[in-house]
Amino acid sequence: MKNIVIIGGGTGTFTLLSGLRKFPSNNSVIVSTADNGGSGGKLRYELGVIPPGDYRQCLLGLAYTDDVVKDLFSYRFAEGSLQGHTVGNIIIAALEKITGNIENSIEIAGRLLNIRGSVLPVSLKPTELSAILENGKKLFGEHSIDDQKPIGKASPIASLKLSSAKANPKALVALKNADVIIFGPGDLFTSILPNILVPGIKEAINKSSAKKILVTNIMTKFGQTDHFKASDFVKVLQQYLKGKIDVALVNNKKPAAPQLKRYAAQKAVLVEADMNNIKEQGVEVVAQDLLSDSIPSAAKGDKLQRSFLRHDPEKVAKLIWSLL
Repeated sequence: MKNIVIIGGGTGTFTLLSGLRKFPSNNSVIVSTADNGGSGGKLRYELGVIPPGDYRQCLLGLAYTDDVVKDLFSYRFAEGSLQGHTVGNIIIAALEKITGNIENSIEIAGRLLNIRGSVLPVSLKPTELSAILENGKKLFGEHSIDDQKPIGKASPIASLKLSSAKANPKALVALKNADVIIFGPGDLFTSILPNILVPGIKEAINKSSAKKILVTNIMTKFGQTDHFKASDFVKVLQQYLKGKIDVALVNNKKPAAPQLKRYAAQKAVLVEADMNNIKEQGVEVVAQDLLSDSIPSAAKGDKLQRSFLRHDPEKVAKLIWSLL
């Protein structure tokens, strides 16, 4: 059985896990503790817990339980004092308060969901993410970086900084024992790189003999990856890693015009599969149709901007498995 470690979190990781679960693999996810937006952010600051939103999604991606239990963890209140909160976030936060730490909370929630695999906080305390833009402006907090309004022209991110953090020893062990390490899909600057900024994580990745695979995003994101081509995702990841990845998986199917128009309103465009520029960085590239045909509907009560063009879980998982 192959040990697969995914570095990311959120919807992209949930999608990937939905496909990988059909293969004989032991799947572990390393997730940032810097989230401070939405339901998880509110619980973080009101209760002093590690933000549970990404952990909930990863647990659901690993779950082998009744659909009604999954629906319970996914249910988001659309009104009242709990508006915007998901039941799963509240359960995980409550378990952390009861047990005293996030690892115990995740373990018990995992038992409730009958997961196969593991969800690992990259550190055992909440962290603060900040960014300096090329125009000199500073953004404090993951949410301020992730949810920039598409107004005017975005200034590129010049650098990211994470508050002092210590790597979770279990995350380091998972990286050491991995047969493959997957980055993404997910927001590069707010889901993937915050993990790499934790001291010891990039060193463990670079030391690992695992095959290292990046799944590039389908669309750019305003304020983060404006005008990025697939090769730019590779370039930035390797800069922060201070090391090499082995393979980049790139979608080469163009979405329908109405879908692209919806993204254009957010000043986002299709990520170009510039294969030659990736190869020039010494990275193997595989470009295929990785686009899902299904378009998810927005959950009531969810005020965050979510992607609706997503990777097809079976296509991506099958491709990853062929590389092993």
